Order: sequence, then structure tokens, then C-alpha cells
Amino acid sequence: MAFTRIHHVGIIAPDIQEAQKVFGQGFGLGVDRRRSPLPDGRKGSFDNVTTLEFPVAELYLEVSKPNDATGEAGRFLAERAAGGIHHLCLASDDLANDVRLLQQKGIRLRADVGSWDGRSPAFLDPATTLGLQLEAAASEEYYPHPAYRGDGLIAGMAHIGIAARSYEEVYKLWADTFELPQNYARDRGGPRRQEPGRSLGPDDPVWLKEFPVGGCVLEISIPADTESGTARFVAQRATQGAAFHHIGPYAHDVHALVAKAKAAGIQQIGAIPEPGQAINYVAWFHPRSCLGTLVEVWNRAEP
Repeated sequence: MAFTRIHHVGIIAPDIQEAQKVFGQGFGLGVDRRRSPLPDGRKGSFDNVTTLEFPVAELYLEVSKPNDATGEAGRFLAERAAGGIHHLCLASDDLANDVRLLQQKGIRLRADVGSWDGRSPAFLDPATTLGLQLEAAASEEYYPHPAYRGDGLIAGMAHIGIAARSYEEVYKLWADTFELPQNYARDRGGPRRQEPGRSLGPDDPVWLKEFPVGGCVLEISIPADTESGTARFVAQRATQGAAFHHIGPYAHDVHALVAKAKAAGIQQIGAIPEPGQAINYVAWFHPRSCLGTLVEVWNRAEP
């Protein structure tokens, strides 16, 4: 199987001008105006939507506004007024064969795909992918012009965050079915430790598993208790096994990105200082101010 990288992350938003404010003014990304001309964007690749593309290194954020309330995107927005991550598209070097292999392993195409031509991007049936809306598309040589890459604060996408109820289900989907490797060296996390009179460890205890794909990582968060924020998120959103949780852009200077984002009205909800240094290496931004998408910005160096 030849899924080589993340093709794009599909986000549904109520307004593409707001998308420009958040991802452009706030996070310093540029719009690929060759592929999605301003001010009106392009016709969407699915449903009746208008789309802007924001390049992030080898992938892009595909931000789409519904043009009506009755289509799939309109219904998605009706459930989540601020918007959010709608789908994740994986790029394949051998699309027809990869989709055929997925079907042999029990993954179905969505019923509305109809008679698939073997070349066009194909949406997979979420009932067979733990409830995740996944798309497969042929790889393309995507090199956006430097003029469309923004101000350079965000250098790439460190990871796409997915919350899931079970490691066994996650491993079966990503390792057995999609044949992505798991980076066992990055396994970490666990429950809070209890000592007399206090609890130690993270406020949101999870087990973290990583499945690299291209220059990005699928970071899977599995609740380590039943009371945490992620546990509540899984109970609410991951009713079939998993749900998209956040995006993790990489920035060399998180402080500069935080200042830019806050100046654009984006709400920061936390940061972790790197031990022994007066810098932040992880900062979080509230989904309500980021088109329904939790954004976690890193400059964390790998060990």
C-alpha cells in the first residue's frame, strides 16, 4: 500500500473571510490564490461549498463554506456552528490499487460515491473507518509559490490529533488496514498518579500513540480515565470509535505566533514552558476562535 503523506485537512467554516482572518491574520498562513483565487475562492471538491486553500509545507488546509443549508457541509455546520475538521485526505502513489486493497480489508466507499472511476478522490464510508471522514486522493507534486506561503511563522504540520476510545481499534485501522507504521518510541502518557491529598500528572491524562505519514504524524489520544476532557470528547464525538480532535502546526518561534494570533483576536487557552528555559514550546488556541478547530502550536524538538 502506498499512502505517502497527508494530502489536506478539510475544515468546514461559516465564512471564508473569517477563515482568512484566523489562518491568515492570526497564524500567518497565505492563501494559494492560484488554486483558490481571492476574494471568492474556488468551487469545492465536495458538496456545494466555496473553498480556500492555505498551504502548510507538503499539505494544505482546505477551508470550505457551505453555500446552502441542506447539503452535507450545511448539515455539519448546523451541528457545529463554529465549524471544525470535516475530513482528512490521504495521498496515494497508486490510488486505484490502494482503494482496492482497502475494500478487500472491509473499507467501503461512501454510498454517494456511486460508480468510482479509479482516478478521482474517493470518500470512504465512516461506518468502516471508526466514524472518521477519510478521503483518498492521488498524490500530486504540490509546491505552492513562495508568495502563497504566508509569513513563515508556521513551518509545517507537526501532527493531526485524533481522539479514540481504544488502542486496539486504532491499530487495526491505521496499521493493519492503511499499513502505516507506528512509532513505538513515541508512546507516552498515562493516568494521573494518586498520592495522599493530591493527584500528580497531566490535567487531561491520555495515552498517546503516533503513526507517521510523510512529514506529518497522526497523533492518537486515548483517554486514560473516564473524567478527563478527552474522555468527555470521546464519549460525545467518537461514538463509532474515533473523532478528529486538533491540528498541530510547527512554529520555530511560538512566542511570535502567540503574539500575532492574540492581536488578531484568537483566544489562547494555555501553554507549556520548556523546562529550564523562558520560552513556550506548546501553545493552545480555543476552537471557538479558530473555526471550531483546536489548534496546538509546537516548537518541540524531537528527542
